[in-house]
Amino acid sequence: MELLHTDTLAEAREKLKTETENFMLRIHRIPCDEALGCVCAETVTARENVPSFRRSTVDGYAIIAKDSYGATDSNPAFYSVTGHVNIEERAAVSVMSGEAVQVQTGSMVPDEATAVLMVEYTETYSPNKIVGYKAVSEGENITQIGEDMKMGDCLIRSGRKINARDVAMMAAMGIGTVQVYEPLVLTVISTGDELVDMDEELSGAKVRDINSYGLAAQARSNGFIVRKQMRIKDQETAIRQAVEEALDESDVILLSGGSSKGNKDYTKKILEEITHNVFTHGISIKPGKPTILSYDRQHKTIIAGLPGHPMAAMLMFRLVILDWYETIAKIPKGYPYFAVMQENVSSNQGREMCLLVRLVCGEEDYTAVPVYAKSGSISALERADGYVMIPRNKEGLKKGERVRVEVFE
Repeated sequence: MELLHTDTLAEAREKLKTETENFMLRIHRIPCDEALGCVCAETVTARENVPSFRRSTVDGYAIIAKDSYGATDSNPAFYSVTGHVNIEERAAVSVMSGEAVQVQTGSMVPDEATAVLMVEYTETYSPNKIVGYKAVSEGENITQIGEDMKMGDCLIRSGRKINARDVAMMAAMGIGTVQVYEPLVLTVISTGDELVDMDEELSGAKVRDINSYGLAAQARSNGFIVRKQMRIKDQETAIRQAVEEALDESDVILLSGGSSKGNKDYTKKILEEITHNVFTHGISIKPGKPTILSYDRQHKTIIAGLPGHPMAAMLMFRLVILDWYETIAKIPKGYPYFAVMQENVSSNQGREMCLLVRLVCGEEDYTAVPVYAKSGSISALERADGYVMIPRNKEGLKKGERVRVEVFE
């Protein structure tokens, strides 16, 4: 019997990156208001200053700041009101010493004015005459030109997912379109004689198909387009036909089940015959050891044979395929969470261990509570907030040890 030769997770990732050097992400330009959640494919910079004029941050009076120095409730400063600037118009009126121009929040501030006195600190004592009861400093209550964003400032870096704030900034700049990566197209093929659809009755040793739904949802939540979800019997001809059909319209094909060494585990044989390029069969990690990686150079399609157990399949999709995508798209990693272990955890030396954990927020730090489950479990993923990677040369984790937790999105 052929033994399963395994790569480390790092080796498998590096092989996948090397094998897919001819894979290019597709780029297209779309309206910025349709770009929410897309991965930006260019560095977007400010085309103009924001604001493009000096703008009042309050309702009040534009004055020369030094005219207010020393003003108090008992010793007010006196001003002559010489004009008014509406929020939508250019400030055509000037301000001289002893004068004030009425402005609104957002109004352009006249060039000569050096501060804005809030209306709350003023009082009208006769037509076009006010007193001010507060001293203001140079620049007070004025947003200067380019103070928010300067021309040339980086707004969105290539590789970052576009959020609502980015859309707002592009609108502020008058940027109507942006280049983004086209979503990768993915097909999920779930294999197994025992599988039935979610709405079918169970009988004998039948189980409902979890992986095609779970993996498809996981892919969609990370921006992929799921072209097909297929459920195939453990028949070599049927699996081969499904893979060949998916090659023409998929960037990634996920085959769940049939990746180990059982009598009906056809994945490796089929992928070798189709692609002649199976470069990983087995990764030294728990769970997820029987993972297969292949790349069809002609169609530029990645094919991953994932374990049949739902938890292992979804974790390996996260650790290998999503990691590859984030690497080539230069998507920055999320901010890490650090926590202290609630208890001792042993590990199998010789292979990495992906330990699911639940995070409990304490007064000073998070506590990582292990979520124990066999690889066939699906409820463990729902109960876990993330995972901790235990290195292959480490015996385990100790109670109170500080660990990095990769949090599920």
